[in-house]
Amino acid sequence: MTVVIQAIVYIPLLYIILVPWLCLALVKFGRNLFFPGFFPAMASTGWLVASGLMSLVVLFVVVRSLLR
Repeated sequence: MTVVIQAIVYIPLLYIILVPWLCLALVKFGRNLFFPGFFPAMASTGWLVASGLMSLVVLFVVVRSLLR
């Protein structure tokens, strides 16, 4: 049961953290594989800021749990 709950939490979290940076790299290299508007939209500033904030939250939770 805990594996299912962890998957429900961590898979979307990893998506929010990793996909904007992957899309930014694809846009910078000029690769537009499919869904023409998807990659530039995901590489926008708002998604990159959300990704950075989520990374900080995850880092805070991990460090806090290690210091307990």
